[in-house]
Amino acid sequence: MDQTGEPLIVLRGRRVLVADDEPESIDLVSTILVSEDYQVLSTTHGDEVLHQARLHQPDLILMDLEMPGMDGLSVAQALRHDERTQHIPVIFVTASAALENKLRALREGANDYITKPFHREELLARVNVALRLKALQDALRERNRLLAELATHDELTRLHNRRYLEQRLSEEVPRAKRYRLPLSCLMLDLDHFKRINDTYGHPAGDAVLRQVADILRTSVRSVDVVGRYGGEEFLIILPQTGAEGARVLAERIRQRVEQELFDIGGQTIHCTTSIGVAAASDGDVPDAGHLIAEADRALYHAKVTGRNRVSSAP
Repeated sequence: MDQTGEPLIVLRGRRVLVADDEPESIDLVSTILVSEDYQVLSTTHGDEVLHQARLHQPDLILMDLEMPGMDGLSVAQALRHDERTQHIPVIFVTASAALENKLRALREGANDYITKPFHREELLARVNVALRLKALQDALRERNRLLAELATHDELTRLHNRRYLEQRLSEEVPRAKRYRLPLSCLMLDLDHFKRINDTYGHPAGDAVLRQVADILRTSVRSVDVVGRYGGEEFLIILPQTGAEGARVLAERIRQRVEQELFDIGGQTIHCTTSIGVAAASDGDVPDAGHLIAEADRALYHAKVTGRNRVSSAP
């Protein structure tokens, strides 16, 4: 960021793909761009533009209208319909000054249109504008992505957060009911976690939470949903999983946590977890809240009967 709070944009080193059926035109444009420290890729064939755009992800494409294979307009249209390339700006650099071609090029997704012969300063000015706009749009997309992730993920563990877990479970319950599928969830709580914070400090507790999150993340299937429910509690949603399968997974997780040496900055400690299991067969569950409450009751039973164990809801 600069002093005004705007993102600091560095254009040097940006990658530009130049496509023209005339090698002399490519050489001219490339020389101008290289003199300003841009990286240049080039091709004389329309089909190759798509290939290079997907492979190298250039920051800008300068392209002629007429090329062997696909013409420039067809390439622009294909670029805009491909998720991998739809955000790459396109400037047509062509000898055609016809208004019809300019309008059609802009309708097909071109960001700008330069006619040959062009002035060096004009080319660079238009290239700079296109690259600056792309950099700002990329930054905005990344910021939106991070905001969306923060809305559904726990910042410390990078697991899903409670709101997302409850939303997903509220979606899984109707699905289980409709297709009469089993559905289970596990509620985990780290034993004597407050003692860790009090003895070693909160940074140590955070380190333990992150390592437990890694254990959970690597213990489940891709269809399962893992999240931090709050504090030192975690919830795992297990679609199409009955009581026995849920209990087997819970015991495997309990053993992994018990055997783990938790690194808390220069020393290692042990930690255990208590796990409550709740399962519904054939979609027989009133609602998401009921399943969570059952898992929580089972967790409480595991706690009061000695900790470091798995307990199932009756």
